[in-house]
Amino acid sequence: MKFTLLENGADSLKSAYENLETLKEIAEGGEHRLKDAVIFLNHGVELLLKYILKQRSPALMFEKIEPYLKAKQDLKKSKDNQKTVFDIDKNLRTVSLLEALKRIEYLCDIEIPENLNSSILYVNKIRNNFMHYEVDLDDKETESLVTKLQVCYEEAVEFLESHIEDLDDYIQDSRFELTVEEYEEQQAEMHGEMYYEMLKEEGYRDWQEGAYDDLGEGKW
Repeated sequence: MKFTLLENGADSLKSAYENLETLKEIAEGGEHRLKDAVIFLNHGVELLLKYILKQRSPALMFEKIEPYLKAKQDLKKSKDNQKTVFDIDKNLRTVSLLEALKRIEYLCDIEIPENLNSSILYVNKIRNNFMHYEVDLDDKETESLVTKLQVCYEEAVEFLESHIEDLDDYIQDSRFELTVEEYEEQQAEMHGEMYYEMLKEEGYRDWQEGAYDDLGEGKW
């Protein structure tokens, strides 16, 4: 399995979207959907902000440049089956979401709309509560959270798509699944079509040989 930074981020955005859409149909008991929407939206945005940094320079993704450079050098010299700088130095850390926002704006000179920046910070705050402690919201606050998540998702996707080529396609293609039964049906259909084409080809050759015989071509 290989999950690139771009694919990973797009997958989390797709999950956030699906949970928000499902929430619209739930009258009671959707707290887990709301939690998943918060966590996956935060995760997707963070990864794709790092992807924008990576496009400028992979070094911008890391908290400290020097350890990354050393790990990069050692990786090039390594003869072992090591694929990334994290295999070389397990203490390497990428930047946080908040640091990624700052680096994109002030190191990459990419303006981040104020509304988007504030909504990302809000989602990140709720995400931290989910991840590290607890969340206690009344009905009005919960309704406000859902609205802010929807706005954050739409604004984040619009911003990210303007800086990441074909992101919409990656989001649309994410979360694709094929069950064993569907796979077997697909294979059977494919083999059936191949067999049909083979029979058609053999039938054409038989007809062609018969036509030659009728013309006397086969009697020399």
